[in-house]
Amino acid sequence: MRDLPRGLTPREVGSLLRISPDRIRSMIQRGELGAIDTSTARCRKPRYVVLPHHLAEWERTRSAARPAPAPRRRRQAETVDYYPD
Repeated sequence: MRDLPRGLTPREVGSLLRISPDRIRSMIQRGELGAIDTSTARCRKPRYVVLPHHLAEWERTRSAARPAPAPRRRRQAETVDYYPD
């Protein structure tokens, strides 16, 4: 992630990640993405600011893991003895 000097609004985070600001707000409300509510009164509509360390932590949890390698098959014996002595 780029070194961001300040916090970002949900709209700015959405444009950075190419997803809607509504989805960013729902991720904040669910607790998936950390943010600070900067509204003056608790009864008003929340105004979220996502700090750079919140965004970096979210990206670490969302990073894709390398796929597990397919299990190797054992090689079958060339000849099968159906009538052992």
